[in-house]
Amino acid sequence: MILCLTFNPLYDKVLARVLPYRWQPGKKPFGGGLNMADKMRLIDCRSLTFSPQLSESRMGQARESLGAGLVQRILCFTLYLLGLNRSAIGRTLGIPPDTAKSIIKAVKRDGLKAFEDRRLKFSTLLPKQASTQPPPITLREDDDHLVVDFGIRDRAIKLYRRDPLQMKTVLLSMFNSGLLSTRQVAEAIELTPSHTAALARRLQEQGALSLVDQRQGQKEDYLVTPNVKAELIQQFAVDVITSGRTSSTAISEKLKERCGIVVPDRTVRHHLSRLGLGSIKRSLPQLVAAVKKTSNNCSES
Repeated sequence: MILCLTFNPLYDKVLARVLPYRWQPGKKPFGGGLNMADKMRLIDCRSLTFSPQLSESRMGQARESLGAGLVQRILCFTLYLLGLNRSAIGRTLGIPPDTAKSIIKAVKRDGLKAFEDRRLKFSTLLPKQASTQPPPITLREDDDHLVVDFGIRDRAIKLYRRDPLQMKTVLLSMFNSGLLSTRQVAEAIELTPSHTAALARRLQEQGALSLVDQRQGQKEDYLVTPNVKAELIQQFAVDVITSGRTSSTAISEKLKERCGIVVPDRTVRHHLSRLGLGSIKRSLPQLVAAVKKTSNNCSES
């Protein structure tokens, strides 16, 4: 048993209390140390000298950085800790005693957050809580690959553009799991949203083999002549440079409208892949912009 004597300067008396500590041979009685509550001294304000000038200056600085409301609540609870009754606290701070009582009660119940304005959406005193929302999953082009980026360092999937079955299986599976949107998947596999949704249902009901294209296309390019390919490349370049995006469906429709050439979107997609145009979809507009900037600089000089 250890008897601890504490001197209370406010009441000029010595208080005795027994510490719940069991001494063991070979150990120092205070080897574990006392916590902050045991070491905290009571403050005798009667022996302190206060400077009105310093108080006015410091209060002004505190109001500017913390706000008048927060400073008032801190002072209210501090005077309460120093032993002042609620009526005296109210008179000192110029607030009703019931208001002082409410502030003290809130701080004792809620802790630090009670010092703040409850109308604030976020606390400026408490540490910010880490967001529980996972980062969004995005898709981006990387040469001949489509990268599924999970928003976490070193966490990504690279899908080979020339393996359409792999791309469809992975992306449609993620769509069925709610990880990707219809628009994201549709743009990646260059299909309409409705067709994408139909493929996703087929994958869910029949498995990955249902995505294998069983159709036998033409053995030679007798429908797509060099002239048609030239128009296809030209339309691809125009769409990408002007709008930054394109699709086989859009190119097929514009070729029919502009040139009277009927080429199915599946055929357009096939030749875009064979020509490797998908890999320059992102870099082409940047290259054109750089060339324009260089030309403008040369003309100005």
